[in-house]
Amino acid sequence: MAGNDMNVEMDTVPRMVAARLPVATADDPAVIVLGERLHGLLVALGVPPRDWLGIARRLDVANCRDAIGGYVDVLVADRCRCPGEDLVSDLVAVEVDGGGLTADEIRAIVVDLLTS
Repeated sequence: MAGNDMNVEMDTVPRMVAARLPVATADDPAVIVLGERLHGLLVALGVPPRDWLGIARRLDVANCRDAIGGYVDVLVADRCRCPGEDLVSDLVAVEVDGGGLTADEIRAIVVDLLTS
């Protein structure tokens, strides 16, 4: 999906997520430490493994939306500059009503996924 223009409505975000989720194995140390859901989302979003524990820690703070949002802003900017094969790149490339999603819209989607 990354790099391709496509028309999408917001109800397709769950399908985009599902298309990027990895097949988790129960004996994977990252799955054991992070949990299957968070591990899958981090992989789907293209978060580098070196950042996984930091993200998990940010999710444990009282005002985690702001803490996670700052990280997501940097991730989105990176994917605008250098798209990859991940959900954030897909969201950067997606077209809605003739235009792309804004950085704030992408941030809201990603933060909602991580904090829900």
